Amino acid sequence: MINDFKLTENFNLREFSCKCCGAVKIDSELVQRLQILRDRIKRPIIITSGYRCPKHNKEVGGNDNSYHTKGLAVDIVVKDYGLDELETLARAVGFRGIGVYRIKNFIHLDLGPDRRWIL
Repeated sequence: MINDFKLTENFNLREFSCKCCGAVKIDSELVQRLQILRDRIKRPIIITSGYRCPKHNKEVGGNDNSYHTKGLAVDIVVKDYGLDELETLARAVGFRGIGVYRIKNFIHLDLGPDRRWIL
């Protein structure tokens, strides 16, 4: 299987690949911070969106300068875990851009400048 190798104890490269074409570009700092977050919460983290090629990013309504297209962002779900607590821990491990999507029950994490939004 393409991109089928471990990056950290709990994350595989294919988890970060584009949903439409399988391409992947992911920053090692992002992966390491995600592993630290996983270690702290002691629960699986499901990556619902990692790298997005420009075509896929446009299809999902992403911003033209999305950090997903630069390999600097992920959208994640952690089952049975509060979004507020997850946001606090994500900030503590060094994620700077954090979007909390309450209606869809996921959180966006990136390595861009400090900012926060809630939808």
